[in-house]
Amino acid sequence: MKISHMHWGFPPVIGGVESHLAMLGPQLVMNNCDVSLLTAAVEGWPEEERYKGVYIKRTQYMDLNSLDKHRILKQAPEIRNEMEDFIEKTGPDLVHAHNMHYFSPVHADILGDIKKRFGIPLVLTAHNVWPDNNRIWKEMTKRAGIWDAVIAVSHYIKKELVRSGYDDKRVTTVHHGIDLNKFAPPQAGDSQKLLDRYPEFKGRRVIFHPARLNLEKGSHISLKALDIIRKEFPDVLLVLAGTEKAVDWGSTHHRHVLKISGMIDSMALRDHVFVKFFAWDEMPLIYKAAEFSVYPSCFQEPFGLVMLESMASGKPVVVSRAGGMPEVIQNGINGFVVEMANGKQLADKCLYLLKNPHTCLRMGYSGRKMVEDNWTKEIMTLRTMQVYEETISSLTARLGEKKPV
Repeated sequence: MKISHMHWGFPPVIGGVESHLAMLGPQLVMNNCDVSLLTAAVEGWPEEERYKGVYIKRTQYMDLNSLDKHRILKQAPEIRNEMEDFIEKTGPDLVHAHNMHYFSPVHADILGDIKKRFGIPLVLTAHNVWPDNNRIWKEMTKRAGIWDAVIAVSHYIKKELVRSGYDDKRVTTVHHGIDLNKFAPPQAGDSQKLLDRYPEFKGRRVIFHPARLNLEKGSHISLKALDIIRKEFPDVLLVLAGTEKAVDWGSTHHRHVLKISGMIDSMALRDHVFVKFFAWDEMPLIYKAAEFSVYPSCFQEPFGLVMLESMASGKPVVVSRAGGMPEVIQNGINGFVVEMANGKQLADKCLYLLKNPHTCLRMGYSGRKMVEDNWTKEIMTLRTMQVYEETISSLTARLGEKKPV
């Protein structure tokens, strides 16, 4: 099976969708698929490359960081040529687009035309949804019918898609999966490796917030909780992650970083916070360093891949009651769910885990087992391939019905 993917970003750009693609593509290759990806250009990276068997084509015309809506309209002919050339070169049996329902009507319309011209079925993975009153979202939902099948990353996302006009019968929930080898509980030697790289962690009770510095991701809520926690645990250290390379459609990332940095100083938390823009391959070691993770998103988080990363690392997670996250986190089993934007509740659950390290370890073990049973990259890939096969079979049947007798 030949599958051509399209998405706005790929490593070294870091984010949930990017991490998902970096797992799914190679796993499809291991299942005898010919896989390609059209994605955004990144300064200093080649226009074409191979990533674990996946052909990667990078182009400026998929870069949302530099293409505002007016430039997208102006450059529509170039965007069309780029997308059609990619399809002609890769010759897919199916096109799998990621979040192409979310930003640009121009790109979605071109995909609809490609479907008609080449007779290739379109599968969408919806990793996000916009609020009902968003102008782009209203425009994009008019194009819901171009997708032959839609994968929702959580039951929450499926519910929101159907409520917005998507056909319930075409939407399948496939939860994310994780690489159990990359994200694993600490082993002998990991502690020394960590201290060699980050001596600042020595003697500290480490809490990890594994998300870019962003108000939507609740970085400010973690700081409010930290202000409470440090009074009982003066040795606590909150590790805030981020990335210098991110899909930043609204150009808000820099403003959020400045605001969060200002909060750290105004709350006199500098001695209790470690901020670093971790490289993608550094993240597993930081999970191992932490006693547990927090992810207090302040928007309806579609799924939250970092939950699986933390659980696979044997670490419980405290999350907010947001979007798809309560589908994964069970109170007292593999973590805790707290109310959105509630720094006091977040602090209370963190304090409980810090005061009860044996319970924290037990919850981490439970989380790892749950990931092994439900959310591996292998399970995710097989479920995705089932959607492919059903979509292609359905299209073949429909074409057969149209043949003259």
